[in-house]
Parts: sequence; C-alpha cells; structure tokens
Amino acid sequence: MSSTLVFFGSSDYSVPVLQKLLDSQVNVISVVTTPDKPVGRHLKLTPNPVKILARKNNIPVIKDLSEIINHKSLFINHPVALVAAYGKIIPQEILDTFHNRIFNIHPSLLPKYRGASPLQQQILDGIKDSGVTIIQIDARMDHGPIVAQEKDVILPEDTTRTLGTRLFAKGADLFINEVLLKIRNLKLKIQADSQATYTKKLTRESGYVEYSQFKKFLDFGTCDLDISRMFRAFAGWPGLWTTNPKGERIRLVSLNPLLIRISN
Repeated sequence: MSSTLVFFGSSDYSVPVLQKLLDSQVNVISVVTTPDKPVGRHLKLTPNPVKILARKNNIPVIKDLSEIINHKSLFINHPVALVAAYGKIIPQEILDTFHNRIFNIHPSLLPKYRGASPLQQQILDGIKDSGVTIIQIDARMDHGPIVAQEKDVILPEDTTRTLGTRLFAKGADLFINEVLLKIRNLKLKIQADSQATYTKKLTRESGYVEYSQFKKFLDFGTCDLDISRMFRAFAGWPGLWTTNPKGERIRLVSLNPLLIRISN
C-alpha cells in the first residue's frame, strides 16, 4: 500500500494500530506522540510504547505539534493522518494542514459515547452492543462526520483493556480497508447530535466506593452498586478502592476469588 500517512498516538492502544499500518506496508512518514515522562523511583525519563515502536522502525518522531505548524512544507503533498488514542485535542491549524484528511479511531458507535472515557462508560452502563467508528476530525470533540463503522459485542468478562485492545485493532483494519483504499471516494455521514451521549474524563476519585458498600460487597458478595461492572471498567486505573475507618486505603484486586490489597 503506497498511501503516505502521519500517525498520532500515545497509549498502549495506539501500538497495535501503528503495527497494523506497518504490516500493511502503509508509508508512515512520521509519528506524533507525547514527550517522554518520568517513570519509577528515580523518575527516569521514559518514552511511551508508540515512540519505542516508531524508533524500532526508523520513523521520525514529532513530540510537539508546533513542529508540524512550523514545518508545513514537510506535508505539502497532503498526506493522510490517523489519530488513535493520542490523548490531546488536535488544534484547527493542524486540521487545516492536512486539508480534512485527518481521521480518528473512536471506540464506540458514535454519536454514542463521545468524550474521554467511552470504553469505561460502556462497561459501566452494562451495554452489550458496541463497536468502533472512524471519523473525519473537525473542531469539536468526536463530532466529525462518520467515514466507517463496525459493530462489536462487549463480553461479560471484558475489562476496559480487553475491550479497548479489540476495538482499536478492529479500527485499524477498518481504516486500512475502508478508508485508505477508498480515500478518493469516501462517503461521509453527518452525526446526529440529538442522539449523542457524552463521557467524562476519569480521575482517581472515579474508582472510589464508600467503605460501607465496599465492606458489604466483601461480606455478602453484593451491595447497592454494580461492583463487577465498576471493577472491570476501572481495572488498571484508577482501580476500585475505598478507605477504611483506620484511614487505610483498600484496593479490590480480584473478583474471583475476592482479593484486596491495603496500601498507605
């Protein structure tokens, strides 16, 4: 495949997307990702997995969007751009640089579940029918016209990570086969804003459960909350946790068997 592409991604979900592009012989001319972050006890600056994969394949890495704005000549041939779990808003000047040929993989059936936490919210809501959507990005979050869409099912055992990994991989295939191969004849479908739902950005407090509810679930296996959904939605981060009367932070680490971990 001879398409020229700029890839935007920063998370673990971005990695299989980039790998599928490379495996499909897409000409990825640069990768845009977030700067290295301090990790571990000694706060050593560490690249994210997207940057590591890009370096492994000798792909130039852009860590600051201003590099694109200041070097527009690099994109004079109007390459396509794909965004997959990048984690930042793409400003209008960048959208203009790519002349409406910048697309995003979103892990829900838009216009449902726009926003920062679609994977978690779908699990919390207990829905079964999910999917992935490719949109042409515009100035509003997850608002652009739909280019391609494919359904999937949320399994009873799915966590945010398993669902996200599956949907982003499916989205990569959808982008390669339904967008890149048909880039000159794309059919755009305007989203119905009246049907849109929105999700919020998660914080550490999102995983907090009142101690009385937490203890009730540990003692009896049930409480007023759907702990199972919350556990699967918040698996990894922020986790499901509470604080006991002693001030100790308690984290639920497994549902089967029920396991907790106490940390200061």
